[in-house]
Amino acid sequence: MEKIGYMGIAGSFSEIAAIDMAGQMDMKEVEYEPLVCAMNILKALEEGKISYGVLAVKNSTAGPVSEFVKAFEGVSYEVVKEYVLPIHHCLFKKSGEVRIEDLKIVASHPQALKQTEGNRKAFFSHMKEQAIEDTAIGAEWLAVGKLDEDTAVICSKKAGESWGLDLIRENIEDSADNKTTFWMLRLK
Repeated sequence: MEKIGYMGIAGSFSEIAAIDMAGQMDMKEVEYEPLVCAMNILKALEEGKISYGVLAVKNSTAGPVSEFVKAFEGVSYEVVKEYVLPIHHCLFKKSGEVRIEDLKIVASHPQALKQTEGNRKAFFSHMKEQAIEDTAIGAEWLAVGKLDEDTAVICSKKAGESWGLDLIRENIEDSADNKTTFWMLRLK
């Protein structure tokens, strides 16, 4: 059985990329490990807990993913597969009872915040940004009360719906052609 670690948690764009890449590589028995961040993936690779890591490396709108660049600087690795995933961000709130005008904060991964900056300024300029470690984690935190109800989150539609959140708007990315390049890699 292959073990693949990925950035984020279930519902993250990295999970989607990991599943798609494993399918394209015809991997039959795969265990997926949500490892949240690039440093955790590197550590799991070094300790032999996973065979491969799937990481976001660059975005067509926001550029290189600094988290990946910092974690893997000076590390000898092999890119096994490259995968480009169209990224469509959604804005969610906790429930239909929360009014949009009462939302004060928008929380998400720094890359998602960059990729939606223009649309948020145009339509949701009253919300301040809060950077968190993963888009799907934001959905979980809002659903379970780790984020206040006056917070909205930017995440995949899959993540927001799986946590029972209320969709405010789909496709809030600034570029309709927004894409992220993911690498499946292993250490040399």
